[in-house]
Amino acid sequence: MNQLERQLASTHDNLVPVDTEARLRSIRARLPGQMLKERIETAQAWYGALYTLAEIRRNVAKTLPRHIGLMRDAVFEPIEKYREPIPDHALRKYDEADQSGLFSKFWVATPTYYEQRQVDPWIVGEIEGAKLCAVIAQWDV
Repeated sequence: MNQLERQLASTHDNLVPVDTEARLRSIRARLPGQMLKERIETAQAWYGALYTLAEIRRNVAKTLPRHIGLMRDAVFEPIEKYREPIPDHALRKYDEADQSGLFSKFWVATPTYYEQRQVDPWIVGEIEGAKLCAVIAQWDV
């Protein structure tokens, strides 16, 4: 073994071993599509059933009693633009969901008769990379 080979072998032995599994997890975490299954499974475990936005719209609308001549619906707006006060308990749930990194968007869904907003808004988190949502919080206005 010549001096260069000994030096390379010595340098190689002194390198800090890389935790390959941790490195791969880190790489996958930066690629949203690679972690989609894990995000969906985690969201289901933490928040229960997942729904499409259309299913959420129907479920929110169903919270209103039926009235002859009035159509039940729901209005969605980004949580950043929602102007009504959000109760503390709902804000805490939103913050926990936001910190989880599972969701790319948050909506406030409010039941309506036509365009007239009613009570009981919901905070809904849209899972990053999926067309599925979790109900994060609900409250009475």
